[in-house]
Amino acid sequence: MTQRSSSRTHLLLVNPAQAQWLDARGLALPAPPGAPAGVRVVADLVEETHVRIEVPGLMGGDRQSFIQVQYQALLPDVPLHASWEAASAQPLLPKPFGLHAVGVSSPVLMAQLDALVQAQHPVEGVWTLSYLMAHWAARQAHLPRHGWLLLCLGLPYGMRMVLLHDRVPVFSRLLLETEPDLQAREVALTLKYLADNRIIERDIAPQVLPMDPAPELLQSLQNQGLALLAAAAPRQAGAMLAEVLAWAGRGAPGQLAPPELRRHHLARRARRGLMAATAVVLLAGLAGLALQTRALLGAAEQSRAWIEQSADMQAQAQAIREDLAQRQIDVPLLRLAMEVQRQELQHGIDPVQPLWMLGQLLQAHPQAQLVRTEQALRTQACAGTQPLAGEADPAAPGTTALQAEWQFEIRPDAGLLPRQRQALLEALGQSVAAWPQWQVRTDPVRAEGAMALAGGGNAGADAAANAWRWCLGPRTADTAGESS
Repeated sequence: MTQRSSSRTHLLLVNPAQAQWLDARGLALPAPPGAPAGVRVVADLVEETHVRIEVPGLMGGDRQSFIQVQYQALLPDVPLHASWEAASAQPLLPKPFGLHAVGVSSPVLMAQLDALVQAQHPVEGVWTLSYLMAHWAARQAHLPRHGWLLLCLGLPYGMRMVLLHDRVPVFSRLLLETEPDLQAREVALTLKYLADNRIIERDIAPQVLPMDPAPELLQSLQNQGLALLAAAAPRQAGAMLAEVLAWAGRGAPGQLAPPELRRHHLARRARRGLMAATAVVLLAGLAGLALQTRALLGAAEQSRAWIEQSADMQAQAQAIREDLAQRQIDVPLLRLAMEVQRQELQHGIDPVQPLWMLGQLLQAHPQAQLVRTEQALRTQACAGTQPLAGEADPAAPGTTALQAEWQFEIRPDAGLLPRQRQALLEALGQSVAAWPQWQVRTDPVRAEGAMALAGGGNAGADAAANAWRWCLGPRTADTAGESS
């Protein structure tokens, strides 16, 4: 059994003999508590009535109104009453069901409750000892879940008997007799009374569970020929009554006290809830403030880093100005050169790659000799030349961007025959035309072919003495698509 009772909560057992104060564990206190503390009242009185309410298929307010009317009819003038079944256990659909209820109407109990209110003790609730015994039995796994069971709890002033049907209390009796033989005889007479009044069938013999009985009582019950279960013993040191009383609390069914009687307890619980919510909000606010402070410190550190970086950049700029002044460099002219490089020269091509391609070309054809090579940026690459047949002029009209131009001249060996010279020229032309980044603008292969068709022997001799000149421009997307 696990209980979570607060040490500041006390129990008050109201019985016909004398009210007893106990601590949260159900152990007797030497004296009543002085300071106002929470009190859980347990009533073990003769004025206790068990009824069953048959509820038809109703819903909502109609159902609750019918239940209240039945309370007034079955328990008239009983101010304290409650049901074993919780409201959440009622069916959601309009279907008939039954409620088991208990009511207590005792001037002794009402006087004790009034005294507690006047002493400013917050009343947490009122429960009957019979319902606490049934609640204890419902938590015992070794007890049968179905059928009839009679609980017998020995008390200093007598015995409490509770009849359970499927673990639900349907009948209870307080016996104000302490003699074991008389108690055993009354248990047998109680079972006979239940059978005579058709509460149980005559052919059914309910099992009897003695709860921590004295040896004399256990022997007397055996002499009555009752169907006894193994006697229940307390799990911890102390009496069984203390273990049963410790179940009084928020989880126990059958709480009898109305909200008016529990107002001090409910107000204190609401204050505790508000204090807990305030603490949570305060902690959340402190956490948010800490995060905001951390963010501000981070922003200040970042701003400080930017200021230091700006100071370093200003110092570097000042050092550059002083160095330029010492070298007597014209700053406006330097800016103009940098602007020209950014706007114009960025379209130029690195000269290393063209020279490497030209070296590979001459290595593959040793009969050819390089005479001259030149690279330049012009408004129009290879100006004055006509585009080759089947090729478009890549220079767009109206553009002012500079274009790269590459010219080189190759001279064949003088000892080559005309046929060898023509074959070398065609091989060089094919290799140059295959370069992916350049487009041939001036092709000596076609030029010499045209001269051969138009001239004679003197023209061929002059052409042999001259070098072959190629003029190339960068290959654009349009020219690349056309050449492919």
